[in-house]
Amino acid sequence: MRLPEKIVDANVILRFFVRDNEEKFLRAKAFIQRLELGKENVLMTEIVFAEVVWVLNKVYEVPRQEIADTFSKVIGYQGIRTMLEKEIFQESLRLYAKHSLDIQDVFLAVLSKNKGCPIITFDKHDFKKLHCDFSEP
Repeated sequence: MRLPEKIVDANVILRFFVRDNEEKFLRAKAFIQRLELGKENVLMTEIVFAEVVWVLNKVYEVPRQEIADTFSKVIGYQGIRTMLEKEIFQESLRLYAKHSLDIQDVFLAVLSKNKGCPIITFDKHDFKKLHCDFSEP
C-alpha cells in the first residue's frame, strides 16, 4: 500500500469531536468530510489513535462507548489510511468500550492476537482480562 503524503494530527480529530472552538471545528469538519468521501487521504498513526482516545476519555470525560462508536466510524472513512489493518483499530475500540483498561494495552492485545505473537510484559493482570498471549521478560 502506498502511504498518503499527509499525516493527520490528533488535534484535528479532537476539534471535530469536541467542538470546543467553532472556527476550528468547521475547518476540521470540512476536512473530515473530504476524508469520508475519499477526496483527500491522510495517514493516521497508532500514536494519534491512542492520543485521541485518551484525551476524549480523560480530559473531556466522553464515555468509552461513545468514543468507540464515533471514532470507529471515522477510522472507516475512505481517506483514512493506517499502517496496520483498520480492523485492529476498530476491534481495539470495541474492547476499549467493554473494559476499564488503557487503550494502549487494549491495542497491544488486539495486535498480539492479530499477528500471532505474545506480549512481553510485567502487567499480567490487564492482559489476562484481554485473553491474549503474554509472558514476562
